[in-house]
This record gives sequence, structure tokens and C-alpha cells, in this order.
Amino acid sequence: MSYVQALKSAIRSPSILCTKKHVFLLSHMRANTSLVGHVLGSHPQINGYYEMHIGYYSERSLLRQKMLYCQHHSLKKHSNYMFDKLLHNEHHISDIILEHPNTLLIMGIRAPEYTIPSIVSLYKKAHPEHEFTQPQKAAAYYCQRLNLLAKIALMGTVTYLYFDADAVKVTPSSTLNTFSKFLELQTPLSPQYEKMRNTGKAKAGDSSSSLMKGEIIQSQLTSTNLPYQRSEFFKECEKTYQNVRSILIANAKESVIL
Repeated sequence: MSYVQALKSAIRSPSILCTKKHVFLLSHMRANTSLVGHVLGSHPQINGYYEMHIGYYSERSLLRQKMLYCQHHSLKKHSNYMFDKLLHNEHHISDIILEHPNTLLIMGIRAPEYTIPSIVSLYKKAHPEHEFTQPQKAAAYYCQRLNLLAKIALMGTVTYLYFDADAVKVTPSSTLNTFSKFLELQTPLSPQYEKMRNTGKAKAGDSSSSLMKGEIIQSQLTSTNLPYQRSEFFKECEKTYQNVRSILIANAKESVIL
């Protein structure tokens, strides 16, 4: 962002200079993060709902986040939170931000039997030339991402809420109630959410039709039968998932577990 663009953002939205709390959802692709983002971003206290695809290195990054957001959106009148989600290891978040007093962290992961085929299906439709159309490549991303989340949890100085990613659909009421209390929101989160400017757009999150419904549709998990479920790379995914999930639960301030 250039100095001129930053100045324009500040002029257009002076409240950008006011201190806000920053809610970060740390997860991986295809873990219901777009749904969670829309639910959070529909709350009157929270600005943001999609993945901004930026890193966070210092306090200046928090101001940059607000400025980038305000290039296309206005801050809500009585809001005091900014939201972003980080799903890729290349979008770095420093210890300074993880431990910052104005940072609120939510971490969630999803079992590989649902995640890997979802990643593969997404890329076959949207980016058929991408390496993530191959289950082994998608699995490698998944394991690397989970291992970094475990590393963050094991820092011992980071406070976060952990949730099983499918809990937002299987047990939405109790999940949102826990989120609301953890974030200390003045009013509880609602299963109904707004369809936003970037809802369904590529590179802004989930582009499937289900996100356009405007509410959480409660559902149950169903068993899967994948052609590569007995492969060594998939067994490694399952092992990584169980290990990292145990670490995230053990070190969380609060948890929502299925």
C-alpha cells in the first residue's frame, strides 16, 4: 500500500486510526472458515469476513490491515473488532501479533477424510492446472499447515479458542455461544449471516452455492470411502490430525469438541 492510498483510507474513514481488537482465525483450507468468517463478519462489532491474504509482522501490520480493508469497505459505526483468517503458512503471523493484548485467536482444524477430497474437488473445478488437484499434494499442504498450528499452540504464551471445524454445522448453537463468550461480544453471534460484497467470489473464500444460503444449515457428518484412504500419505494425514488435534485441545483456553 502506498502512502497516498493510506492517506485516502484515513481520510475516508478517520476511525481507522482508533485502536481495535483483532480476531484471527488460524486454520486451513476447506475447514468451514468462510462460513465462520461470514457469521463473525455479520456481527455489528466485527469488521471483515474473508481472507485478506496478507502477513502480520508487527503492530504496523494491524494498521495496514485496517487501511487495506477500508479501501473497499467502511468500518461499522460501533465496531471494535477486525477479522481476518490465515490458512496458509506463507501468510506469516509473528509472535508479537500472536501475543499482542489486542489479539484474539480462534484455531480450528478438520479431519482429513473430509478436508483432502474437498481441496482436490475445489481445485479441479477452479484451477485444474494446480498441484492441489493431486491428493498427495493437498495432503502435504494439510500436514504442513497443521504442524505449524501445533507449533503455535506449544509456544505456551498464546491464548486461543479451539474448535473442531465441523462443530459449526453439527452443533451450531453451542459453538456460536462459546465463540460469543470467548470474544466477549455484547450480543451473541447468530446462525443467520449477511451475504457480503465478496461472498462467493474466487480468492475470497468458499465459492460454493451453500454459502449463499445466508444461514448455517445444521448437518451431521457422514462416513467417507476414498480411493486413497489406505495409502501411506493419507495415513500420515490421519496421524498428523490426531496428534495436532490433541495438542490444540490440551493448550486451548476453551474448546468446542465433537
